[in-house]
Amino acid sequence: MTEATANYDQTWKEAIGQYFESFLQFFYPKIYEQIDWSKPPISLDKELEQITASSQTKKRYADKLFQVWLLNNEIIWILIHIEVQSQYDKQFPQRMFIYNYRSFDLFNKPVISLAILGDENTSWRPNSYEYGLGDSEVKIKFSIVKLLDYQWEELAASNNLFAIIVMAHLKTKVTTKDLTQREQWKWNLVRPLYQKGLTKFDIINLVKFIDKMMTLPPPLQLEFNHKLEQYEKELNMPFLSTIEELAEERGQVKGAKKTCQNNIIKILSKRFDHVTELMSNSITKIDDMLILENLLLSSISVPSLEEFQKLIDAELQQNQ
Repeated sequence: MTEATANYDQTWKEAIGQYFESFLQFFYPKIYEQIDWSKPPISLDKELEQITASSQTKKRYADKLFQVWLLNNEIIWILIHIEVQSQYDKQFPQRMFIYNYRSFDLFNKPVISLAILGDENTSWRPNSYEYGLGDSEVKIKFSIVKLLDYQWEELAASNNLFAIIVMAHLKTKVTTKDLTQREQWKWNLVRPLYQKGLTKFDIINLVKFIDKMMTLPPPLQLEFNHKLEQYEKELNMPFLSTIEELAEERGQVKGAKKTCQNNIIKILSKRFDHVTELMSNSITKIDDMLILENLLLSSISVPSLEEFQKLIDAELQQNQ
């Protein structure tokens, strides 16, 4: 991931993880009303890893899985998928089916599948998958929300935190080729947060979410940071500045990536005696933590450096 490449997946995943109740209240109010919120939902990240690892699809798209209790005391699982593809993807309905049946098969739990479609194609609205012959038929229907359907005025008037996430998503999409405009929209979205009566915790989280999604090249990021720092000084904020929080988080992420890159090279060097400078440089230039984690696992068992180079090329190609 380059410094100017938008980070949709991680932003959505972190936002849903921290604000699951607000997520359902905003996108799926009918489901929200049927849940007993006196019993805290359980995030099932380990179970989700088992589900996606068992899939035969090349990518792992499912983002969050929760266990909740309904008002009638029934336990259900809610599997949430965020799709940010910018083009038609005929495999999407099948992926929704695969993750749903794998969830049920592995853990024998009823599973509700929800999807957020953040793409740019207004007519692409898949909500089912089926196959069969004659009277023998298998079909799954899943709920979808299309971000393009939201009106800007409606989002701006909402007090739900996910209205802001949707606004950031939409403006990130339309500023792909105009990063100067993205910086301005980023500032336009962040500044009003301080006037909404939000808690310190929510302000810092939302700024982090917006900052992570609406990625900017270094010069524009510095300009944004300067605006935010000056604004917080003007407000005489009585808590640790958001800029310091962002800098600390970036430092932690950068350190984790560097460690992962070094571990890949060390493992390959230990197994194959010598790793070419070209391959080492390729590894250190990879900035996407998901790709690095996949390559780290592969480095343990890959049969040759030639095969590992193919893995590098394949990971980079499918994550373009």
